[in-house]
Parts: sequence; C-alpha cells; structure tokens
Amino acid sequence: MSFKIAKYKYLIQPGYLLVSQEPTSVYGVTGSGVFVGLWDNSKCFSGCCSYLKPKPEKNNEGSTRYGSVAIKHLIRTMKSKGSNIRDLKALIIGGGDNETSLFYGKENIKIAETILNYFTIEILSYDTGGSLGRKFIYDTENGQSLTFKTKKIRQSDWYPYKTGRDS
Repeated sequence: MSFKIAKYKYLIQPGYLLVSQEPTSVYGVTGSGVFVGLWDNSKCFSGCCSYLKPKPEKNNEGSTRYGSVAIKHLIRTMKSKGSNIRDLKALIIGGGDNETSLFYGKENIKIAETILNYFTIEILSYDTGGSLGRKFIYDTENGQSLTFKTKKIRQSDWYPYKTGRDS
C-alpha cells in the first residue's frame, strides 16, 4: 500500500465532520481531542469527525464538539450515504493528556471505543494517549492515515491559512 495526497484537501477542526465519496486528504491536529475516521470497506469511501470533549454537560446540547454526539452523527451520515455498519472500519487518533487538558484525553478515547464497540465497528488503528499532540493526514479513499507526534501545537497548526507569527 502507498500513501498519496488526494486532489481535494480539507482541514478538519474540532466540532466538524466530513463524509466524502471523492478522494480527499483530511488534515488535522489533536491535543486532548480525538479524530475518528470511518472507512467503508465495501464502497471505498470515508467519513470522519473531530471533537474536544466526550459528552455534553447538559443532555439537550447536541453539538458535534462532543464525541457522544459527533460519532453517532457520523455513523448515521455514513448509513444515509449507503454504508452498512458491518462494512465500516475505524481509526482513532488523539486523546493526549497534559497538565492543561483536564484529563479529557482518556475520556475522549473511551467514548470513541464505547460507541464504536456498541455498533460493532472494528477499530483497526489507534494512535492515542500519552502526553503529545498529533498532526495527521487521513486519506478518505482508502482509510489510511499518517500521524506525527508533536510537543507543541501552535495556533498556525489550527489555522494554517492565516499569516503571521505563531503564538
């Protein structure tokens, strides 16, 4: 297998999700937040989401900034595009904890595992935990990813199209 950069590119930020039937390179950054990629093994397309916290503190809050909301919404969207749950494979990236993350990292990983296991979606790849942030590229055409661990996540990692110095 080889990793290639697709014609289309998308920078995923926390609280967003993407389902693409066109080959797309999804770029992102995680600290204590988590990125979940789902690849449809039968139809050869992907979806993904990125979130910051495991669950909303209020039951009525439906923001995809929370893993319990984002992952379920991603699964529903994949199904609406023709995916069958048994054909979905997953990867999880992120969930690093450091002195400023308030231990969301471990809980973010746990909520992803819990929901994916509930839907019996096999998790093929983990790059999770520890104390480092991650920068990644995810290929929606084949479900492969490339991850780099980093000690420092800069403002320009989240917003690479802005000019100026890193904060």
